[in-house]
Amino acid sequence: MVETLQSFIAEELTDRQREAMVAVMFEGMPLEEAARRMETNRNALYKLLHDARKKLKKRIEAEGLSPQEVLEALGEG
Repeated sequence: MVETLQSFIAEELTDRQREAMVAVMFEGMPLEEAARRMETNRNALYKLLHDARKKLKKRIEAEGLSPQEVLEALGEG
């Protein structure tokens, strides 16, 4: 499931969305720090992450998976 999610991230997200997602969701970087490093503001970063999550959710559902299944497989559900 992790490999599947990684391929969805690689295929569906823009470079900028991927950079934000990795920093905040996987590395646990605070939004303020990620925004500073990406030379943007917190609100713009939040919107970028929101759009990235929507894309991933759409792809997950298109593949016949539920978001809950993905979270459970990652130990977060």
